[in-house]
Amino acid sequence: MKNLINMLMENKFKVVGALVLLFAISFFGKSDDNETIEVSIKKVIRKNLQSKVVADGVLTPETEVKLSANNTTYITDIAVKEGDFVKKGDFLMSLDDRQQKAATEASRASVEAAKVQLEQRKAQQERQAKLYSQGLISDQEMESTNSSFASALSTFNGAQSRLIQDEDALSKLRLIAPQDGTITFIDGEVGDLAQGGMFNPSVLLKLSDLSKMEVYVNVNENDIADISIDDPAIIEVDAYDGRKFKGRVKEVAYASSVSSGGSQQQVTNFQVKIQMLEVVEGMRPGMSATVDIITADKSNVISIPIQSLTSSRSMKKGTNVVFIYKNGIVNERVVETGIVGDRDYEIVSGLEEGDEIVTGSFIAISRELSDGMKVTVREFQKNRRKRD
Repeated sequence: MKNLINMLMENKFKVVGALVLLFAISFFGKSDDNETIEVSIKKVIRKNLQSKVVADGVLTPETEVKLSANNTTYITDIAVKEGDFVKKGDFLMSLDDRQQKAATEASRASVEAAKVQLEQRKAQQERQAKLYSQGLISDQEMESTNSSFASALSTFNGAQSRLIQDEDALSKLRLIAPQDGTITFIDGEVGDLAQGGMFNPSVLLKLSDLSKMEVYVNVNENDIADISIDDPAIIEVDAYDGRKFKGRVKEVAYASSVSSGGSQQQVTNFQVKIQMLEVVEGMRPGMSATVDIITADKSNVISIPIQSLTSSRSMKKGTNVVFIYKNGIVNERVVETGIVGDRDYEIVSGLEEGDEIVTGSFIAISRELSDGMKVTVREFQKNRRKRD
């Protein structure tokens, strides 16, 4: 026994080499010239194919009005709650108007004072004009009178403008519905301070038309060229499991947006707006949705499974081929592809209906098969072909 162990140790490299050789022969199954690669085959058929771009997004009302305060002030009354349907002209919310009322009254008083002064200057101008026509006053006196009238007129017009502005600001402290719709957002309660102003005012209310909805989706730059305005779309809303709604492409952005795709990789997307042609009661802004944009739709075309297509290893690099099966031998056949469906390629040229092609395995098609190679058909397929 000891001698056997010593002999094995002395020849360990030869033993390891022999084991590796035996493993390779058993694994790849090519030591026996009679063994061939086992494949699956299928007859070429015609199908209806659709080419799609799939993207995720959220529901958004086609029309949504955001109401804000012009000035920073306090909320004094809220007449609605989220979910209420309102009509155009309905009162929604009021803000503290005491300061603006005072400013408006002051502007109105300024208008009255300017009006009195303007009337006085006008009467003076008319008197001076008569005297001037009679040669009783000089040119300089007449010019001075005209200048005073012009100044009074300017003051009056300025006072009127300020009054119009103040009245407008006062009216906007009562938020009125500009259209029919549903209240989908309210920010604040009575007594809260509403931030106003021209730049970044806080949104107090959102009024949305929920009868018309859209889905905003981001489409990768590799797919955006396939999408056109009015392309049909199928929309699935997560909240309505199993239901599909019709839509169409309404807008395609020309400017891209770049975001981080994880680690340091950047992803370039384009926003696409999908109009929903079917809207059901209960749909709300912000609901998640998945959209299939149909970029091409063809009927009764010759098609093959996606995994059947490979690149030729004996022809020009990049040439698309399939392996044709006949009498136990496979041969490369150059094909031209068309649109791509969920699981199939359209074949524009190179194949005829009824041709038998290799459909599996993926490793065999992509690495092992070559033109003129002998193969065997998987056993379950042999039995099925006999039955057929």
